[in-house]
Amino acid sequence: MLGGEFASLEEDIEKELVEDDSERPRKREDWRTRRDQPEMPARPHSDGVGVMVEEIYEVQVVDMFEMSSVEFKLDPQANGVVPALILAGVVPCAPWSPTVAIKIRVLEAYRVTHVRCPHLGVQSFVKSLCDLHGVPYRPYLCQQFSIAYDLYLDIHCRTDEQVMHALGRDSPWQLKHACPACTYKLEGEDALVFDMLTTMDGNDSLKRVLRREKVPMADSEMGEPVLGKSRERVDNRDAGGRAASTDEDNPCTDRWKNMINDVTSNMWGIFDETGIFLALCRHGFVLVIADMIKSGELAKYLLAVVKELLDAFGMKLGAGYDVGCHFETTVANSELGAEAREKKLKCLVGSFHGHAHNRLCQLRVLATYVEGMGLEDLEGCERFFSRSNGLAKSCRYASRFHWQQEITTYAKHFDAFETYPNLSKFLCNNYRQALTILKTEGALQAWMRQEGVDGVDQFHEWLAEEKVYLEGLKGAAKTNTETLEMEYVQKLVNLSASQYVFVCASTCLAKYQVAAAEAQRAKGDDGTYVLGISKEDRARRHAQEKMEKDLERVQELEEILEIEERWTTASSKWLETVGEIKKRKYHIALDQLELLIVERIFELTKMNQSQTGYKMRKHIAEALQARSKAVKNAIERYNNAAAALSPPHAKAELGTGGGTNHGRGRRYRLAMDHYFKILRAREEIKRLNIEIARVVTWIRDENTFLQRMLANLRDGEGKSEKERETNAHMAVQVQLYQQRRGRFDASHLQRFRELAQMPGFTGSLKCGVSVEHREAQQRLRELRAEMGASAEEDEMEVDEGEGEAAEEVGRKEVVSADSDEEDEGHKAKEEAVSGLLYQISMLAVDGGVRVGGENE
Repeated sequence: MLGGEFASLEEDIEKELVEDDSERPRKREDWRTRRDQPEMPARPHSDGVGVMVEEIYEVQVVDMFEMSSVEFKLDPQANGVVPALILAGVVPCAPWSPTVAIKIRVLEAYRVTHVRCPHLGVQSFVKSLCDLHGVPYRPYLCQQFSIAYDLYLDIHCRTDEQVMHALGRDSPWQLKHACPACTYKLEGEDALVFDMLTTMDGNDSLKRVLRREKVPMADSEMGEPVLGKSRERVDNRDAGGRAASTDEDNPCTDRWKNMINDVTSNMWGIFDETGIFLALCRHGFVLVIADMIKSGELAKYLLAVVKELLDAFGMKLGAGYDVGCHFETTVANSELGAEAREKKLKCLVGSFHGHAHNRLCQLRVLATYVEGMGLEDLEGCERFFSRSNGLAKSCRYASRFHWQQEITTYAKHFDAFETYPNLSKFLCNNYRQALTILKTEGALQAWMRQEGVDGVDQFHEWLAEEKVYLEGLKGAAKTNTETLEMEYVQKLVNLSASQYVFVCASTCLAKYQVAAAEAQRAKGDDGTYVLGISKEDRARRHAQEKMEKDLERVQELEEILEIEERWTTASSKWLETVGEIKKRKYHIALDQLELLIVERIFELTKMNQSQTGYKMRKHIAEALQARSKAVKNAIERYNNAAAALSPPHAKAELGTGGGTNHGRGRRYRLAMDHYFKILRAREEIKRLNIEIARVVTWIRDENTFLQRMLANLRDGEGKSEKERETNAHMAVQVQLYQQRRGRFDASHLQRFRELAQMPGFTGSLKCGVSVEHREAQQRLRELRAEMGASAEEDEMEVDEGEGEAAEEVGRKEVVSADSDEEDEGHKAKEEAVSGLLYQISMLAVDGGVRVGGENE
């Protein structure tokens, strides 16, 4: 029996046991863990009187100068706490039940400051906030800030994607229209040698330390941690049928190796990403970025980038690279060779690195001597890397996600707020530089009259003569003038050497057999010894095979030369042929030495030339210092060959050239380079006149297009309530996009007006007609013709006043189609016509549109 205090409890338990379980409501058991359960949305609740009230959520809010506890009234329409907090202007630091949130303006302040000064990282910024708030720094604060910042950047990225999708500017469009000066082509433009100039280079500053992730034991044979799948694109190309790689026509093959494997092999085990490979247009806009994975600057990255550029931009592309001379051979022997030749791809070398190349290579690919280059130096990647190197601190120990996030965010900001604002400055400064160079043409003509130079054609002849002279030296050094008699003597020498090696190997084998037999008898063996395969036996067999091969080649030459008795060292023919061999080696060594010395004289000319910067001089000096080893080796080979002659020739010493001057002299070479620089200045002005007109037209068309898109989004006629609300939000983002891109247009136009007032300006600031606009109209006519439209409709021109009508025409044509028609092709054509009409209505402008407040 239980005590009195448990009597009532015992009665209740007995009643529950007697009652039917079906009468009691059962609570469904939830076997899901907290991790798997979805977040319950914050919903309004009743106060008991029938009035719905909003839920209150308290969170610690981090502002720029303070941190306070704030109670938020959650929006009933928000699907959860996190969306409700974001709508309130703060970003939480946790996905479920957040207790800390950071204001959006704090995150935006860090984003803008970080991309402007990449050295500033999350830790430094969080420590600064702690100092402003008067609280001690804790490591977990960085993690909280990083979580909120990742969410904020993700919102930014998704918003930009939706805006670009609404504008019809998805990923392919963005690459093909990255630079308005390069890609926004107009009708009636003059033809250029290169439709687009790009520059490529690799950089190893943005390396990332490898972080190995463990995989389940079943996925690893030994149960050890292994890396995941390779992130490289699988190469399914067929290597068969292609010509073998050859660099016979490349004078820089043995001298330039970017990111040599021996240098980078030590860091492959430490770093996962070893840097980036970048491609820019000549104005500095980022085109393609490739990750370099556990390797140096290999050719596969260049080929991948060139493939993307060829697919996006097509014909007549000029690609600058540090070792473009070597890369040209690589492209020609790759699968891209046929496409590159068809699209007239030209591999070039930048001015900074080009002056340290072989002189013969400079005559082929240096920007000064390449037609159509203008004043472009193709060194934009170096300028980009000088700024992006500040990201190294934030990228070195980051995760793969944050590593890519840092680089992508910086590249987008650099294009929008560095390259584009300075686009007009770049064009105007190049124009002024070209005009300054053209002013020196009179001084060149006066020098030509004084020196008796007949005309400018003489400079082209000098350049051709220099190229022929250097190629002749190179060809003479490599020409195989060896006769059969020389080869016969050499094979006799080889046979004598192989016979000696065979005799030595046989002697060693015999000694080994005797020693092994004695060792067996010393151990009590009966004296029988079975010979096994040893290294001595193997060496003797190899020596015998080589001797037989040399003997066979000697016998073949004796049959060809009809030699009855084999030559010996005392034969007259032997002595005569040996003398010819020594003379041949001497002449080859002399030609190689002359080639190196003459090339060094030409290259020293640029180093001692005026207006050559300190970095350029230092770069050339380092290249020449490294090349001096080749000169010393050539002198040593020459001295050995000269001493072998009978009688011996005089030896050469470094620094005793006696002032020998090859070519036309230093003054003539400077005059020749000056003339070609004037030619490049004229080409630069021609290109700049085209690019300035493109930028002016692009500013007008872009503003018109965005204004029409805003008007269309704000027009709620015939749309549902949900569509009007969505379009209103999108219109706000499109307007912000227009403000970001349009804030610099006034400064662009002002710079162009100032340039147009300069003497010597031959361009025009009048807006043209985009080729894309005209192609869209032509495509519209073709589709209408296929659908049997009337001739009057084919001749219709869509102008600014017909924008709204064009969209209505598109609707009417679709509605007027036979509803019972089942032809899928006809419906597709109708949709294409409607889409083109709408696109043209968005792009259509007339001559009276004002740009920057004035009629252009």
